[in-house]
Amino acid sequence: MAEMKIYLAASGARIEKAAQYGPVAARLWTLGRDLKLRRAAPPRARAALAAVDARAFSGYGPHEALARGMVGRCRQAGCQGLVPELPRPNAALTRFCEILDTAAARSGLELYLPPAYAQAAPGAFVLIPAQNTGGTYEGRLRRLITLYGADRLALLFDARPAGYLLPCRAGVGQAVEADALASLTPRFSPALCANTASRRVGSRAQVIVWDDDATLRQKLATAHALGITRGIVEYAEGI
Repeated sequence: MAEMKIYLAASGARIEKAAQYGPVAARLWTLGRDLKLRRAAPPRARAALAAVDARAFSGYGPHEALARGMVGRCRQAGCQGLVPELPRPNAALTRFCEILDTAAARSGLELYLPPAYAQAAPGAFVLIPAQNTGGTYEGRLRRLITLYGADRLALLFDARPAGYLLPCRAGVGQAVEADALASLTPRFSPALCANTASRRVGSRAQVIVWDDDATLRQKLATAHALGITRGIVEYAEGI
């Protein structure tokens, strides 16, 4: 079985620190409303995966030129892959991702896109958060493999605490300060493969989910055993 490629996500001054431990994924550029790429990281910062903040991009404009520009910047910077941060899809953005997928493949770059663009860019890795709040962690991975194939999945591992107000139908958590955990009793959840704690927020119960070194390693090992080949781990000193 192929080794699992792990990238450390970092920003700002932390990019150079993270690079001491492994290949880095970092936001290097921002795409403005004028469709110009601007540097978003310190000049000396280098990354194996270059993220581009394109959340202001509506999808309308010279698709081919923009795709060439993104790919060209990555190649010049010695990056192995490209991670565009895009808004919710529309027809124009979907078409852009089709073109970007082709341009990246021609240049030998890995492309990472969210699930909403997976069908438009069949050559891209599908980037999905690894944390789950219901069922089991392994069960969720198996469902994702059924949808996309193990070799297309790239999991985003974020160890930082996230709180989920119950019932949590959307499955979207809110960031929780680490200091808030000091007064809570943590428990390891074998099903979620994560640490959990609960508290009251107003009239509702909240479950807080987070990882440490041990749960991250277990998550990565489970993903690797299922044939998943890519992972992006949020760099955190002490994790």
